[in-house]
Amino acid sequence: MGDGGCDYGSRKSVISGDFPHHDFGELQEEWWPVRESKAALAKRARRFKEYLISRPEEHVAVVSHGRFLTAFMGSKEFCCFWNCDARLIELADDCSIVDSDLLFIRVEEEYS
Repeated sequence: MGDGGCDYGSRKSVISGDFPHHDFGELQEEWWPVRESKAALAKRARRFKEYLISRPEEHVAVVSHGRFLTAFMGSKEFCCFWNCDARLIELADDCSIVDSDLLFIRVEEEYS
């Protein structure tokens, strides 16, 4: 993570109140890192892939920030996702990405 305003989150007590139907049991009260190195981000992305592979569901929707998803995809670009990108990704048992398709066409217009 960098020094931007998106580099922190809401406290566990706040989000658990906002989303009472989700289990935040494993989350620390202040769960975001002060500054996360590229290696730590890659490790976190790998752990998340392992978690997804361990799930019994065949299809899981993941919503996240572009920087994390870029690490998840293993891209060397700063951020390989645009706002509202949607990708269909297939993971292998070794956490490698078997296939990836962009699902929506990017709109290059700005809306106000």
